[in-house]
Amino acid sequence: METAQPVGALPRAAWVMAWLFLIGQVAGLMVQGLTRSDPVGVLISVVLTALLTWWFASGVLAARTVRLVIVWILLSAAVALGFVWIAIGGDEVTTADVVTFAFAVAQLVALGSFCSTDYFKERRAGRPASRAAVEPLLLMAVLTGILGGLTAPTYSAQDPSPTHFQIRL
Repeated sequence: METAQPVGALPRAAWVMAWLFLIGQVAGLMVQGLTRSDPVGVLISVVLTALLTWWFASGVLAARTVRLVIVWILLSAAVALGFVWIAIGGDEVTTADVVTFAFAVAQLVALGSFCSTDYFKERRAGRPASRAAVEPLLLMAVLTGILGGLTAPTYSAQDPSPTHFQIRL
């Protein structure tokens, strides 16, 4: 019995998608600031979001139907809700809202582009991927998840506003 040859290098669309998610999360951290949760809560949040992000990213890169559909639904909902908010939000719409919407649109387009590549089609057909080719992207997904765990705004009865972090140039 012959072992199937692994598919080639990851397509550019996969890298674009990974960078868009990472940069989007960095932008979110800059706007929302660090969470004020207790250290144990932050540690749990960081670990869970890193694992969840890795799991979804590995599923998308492996062309796994359920994880892929969930990501399509989440990104589509982000785009649709972002559009509605920008359309009806009026004076309450911020630059951060527009940037978040733009990132969601770009991420959705990158996902669509990735799903139309030969790499994706071969993965759907069951060809394995080279572990060395996929690992750097999965590490980016883990980093994105870690930043997500640090960014999540926490509200309390004493202070209902999230911590803010600003960089002024």
